[in-house]
Amino acid sequence: MTKGHPPHHLRLGRTGWILTGALILLVLASTWTGWANEWAQDDIPIILLNHTAHSLGAAWHGFLQAYWPEPFAPALYRPLTLLLFAVQWLVGEGSPVVFRLASAALYAGVVLSVWRLARRLMPMGMAWLVAALFAVHPVHVEAVAVAVNQAELLVALIAVLMVTAWYDRRTAGKPTGGWWGMGMTASYIVAMLIKEHALVIPVLIAAMEWSILDDRSRLLTRLKTNLTVISGAVASIVVMVAARQSVLVGNTRGTFTAEGLVGSSLGGRALTMLGVVPEWFRLLIWPHHLQSDYSPREIMPATGFGIDQLLGAMLLGLAVVILLRCRRRLPVATFGAAWLAIGLGPVHNVLVPTGIVLAERTLFLGSIGFVLGGVVLLHAGWRALDGTDTPVARALATVGIVVVLLLGVSRSSSRQRVWHDQATLSRQTITDAPLSYRAHWSWATVLFKGGEKGLAEAQYREAIALYPAGWPVYLELADHYRIAGQCYPAMGLYRQALILSPNVPAGRASLVACLVHLGKYREAAVEARTGAALALEAVGNPRLDSVLTRAHATLARYAEIADSAATAGATPGAVVLPPPPERTALQP
Repeated sequence: MTKGHPPHHLRLGRTGWILTGALILLVLASTWTGWANEWAQDDIPIILLNHTAHSLGAAWHGFLQAYWPEPFAPALYRPLTLLLFAVQWLVGEGSPVVFRLASAALYAGVVLSVWRLARRLMPMGMAWLVAALFAVHPVHVEAVAVAVNQAELLVALIAVLMVTAWYDRRTAGKPTGGWWGMGMTASYIVAMLIKEHALVIPVLIAAMEWSILDDRSRLLTRLKTNLTVISGAVASIVVMVAARQSVLVGNTRGTFTAEGLVGSSLGGRALTMLGVVPEWFRLLIWPHHLQSDYSPREIMPATGFGIDQLLGAMLLGLAVVILLRCRRRLPVATFGAAWLAIGLGPVHNVLVPTGIVLAERTLFLGSIGFVLGGVVLLHAGWRALDGTDTPVARALATVGIVVVLLLGVSRSSSRQRVWHDQATLSRQTITDAPLSYRAHWSWATVLFKGGEKGLAEAQYREAIALYPAGWPVYLELADHYRIAGQCYPAMGLYRQALILSPNVPAGRASLVACLVHLGKYREAAVEARTGAALALEAVGNPRLDSVLTRAHATLARYAEIADSAATAGATPGAVVLPPPPERTALQP
């Protein structure tokens, strides 16, 4: 037995099919401006420049290697995502159009699955509004516009389908074990092989059990009844953790720790994320302003309890009230609030810091719960007002809904164009996030490639001024100086970078190269030996041992060459060093 409305029959009827077609049109209207987009952001290293994503044979090896390709440090484990990229690459012969159309199709699939789930929990009109608002929500653009974010779409699709299947099975009174339970377990494994945050799917099902389903049985009885699925989920998690541990050699957390969380204690991270909560709600309620980057100084570590933390605490308190107080009278609102909290769980950063303080794509899964619960609460509030059950009131409500949907379509379609290519994205991010050092760094890289070296230098300097701890920016600018034959400004930047991060072999090697070029052989030998010793001390990290070993050998060789040049009295510029070790493999 369920609370609220009984589940509707799966047959839509003429009206239902018309409404389904309207949802598809909303998806098309919200995404079509991005179908001709080129490559941008992480699409470039993970798809365009990654040979693993260019053939099925290579992609199958993704089950035995990290998601991020060389020369990046091995991080994340998403073999099915790499396989999906390889299929699209082969179908389109490397054209990004296939990836864009696939993303739009997956997005449509998620919208229709949300529509299907919502019809089981509320009347058809309300269910359609849930799916329509989800279809046009501008915060979803990042998840759709970037091909690598197809993983977000796929996990959401599988999650909604699994939750819906669970609801149907339980309300029909059928057992959840046997082949059906094995199918659920297989779906869960597939989702986790696509992206890590699929881990939360069983928790979403548990939230439905707690809020929507009510068979009046005791907890122990319910656990026994669903033992097959529960044990399958536990076994799946154990297997996935073991696989990740084996492939990533212990690096199961992620790529790196976000700058805004580095060095923060649990309490500090809690304060920082409490200040992020209002941004989550702003993006979900009124996402007029969007940006592709939220790095320092757009979001800075919190050092105390301020107005942002107070607002965040109040919003969390409101969510808890909805979660608990609405369970009996408005269980779908409770379910929506729980879904939102669970969807945001993987990026809460309090217990375990991740590489993201805030990213719009990470709101995709949680936003399903937001629109489910939000529509129910709005409907309840509307019905509680006097005079709403009149033709005029209904007409005003209809006009308001149409206006909101049109605003969503307009903002989503215009935002899709921002992701046309890396240059367009970088240029716009300077406007959207002017305090982000990464925005200025990215724009500097684009300007330099375009030959605007003076403007690029100014942007590099601006990035450094905004976030002096960002040592990779120092190295990139220093490399440009060194290659241009300007070793004196380059050496100053190399030294600053090495103060911030001493064990970056390529940065140390580049500093040595400048010293050798200027004939400072004794100083070069000292720097080379320092770098060789640091690389040797760091050996013991299985993910980077090969890089560190090569770095030690190269820097030791540099020291020998510098000593020989000093002994021989070589003139400046007469000594040529072998190529330095990789850099990006050691970047955070």
